[in-house]
Amino acid sequence: MRNVILAASAALALSSFAAAAAENFIPLGQDYGLGINSLPPLDSEKDRFNAQTDIYQSEVYNRELQRKQFDSRIFNLMNEQEPGDLNSPNLDY
Repeated sequence: MRNVILAASAALALSSFAAAAAENFIPLGQDYGLGINSLPPLDSEKDRFNAQTDIYQSEVYNRELQRKQFDSRIFNLMNEQEPGDLNSPNLDY
């Protein structure tokens, strides 16, 4: 049991580096605001850049969601609670 907790602690410590990177992520895709009413032409360099930015944002979101679900399971384990439904969207904090 001690090894499991130590391994979980190490995983949580390492996951904080990725969290810091996600919090500092600044998308540089299409600006939406006053005076910017048009999208770039399809298959232009700006359009491809926007598409790649969307992919990166989706990857960051999914990584953060998985980290939060893992943190929730570790929290339940450390507090000797039932893990519950592993596919549940609810996070316990």
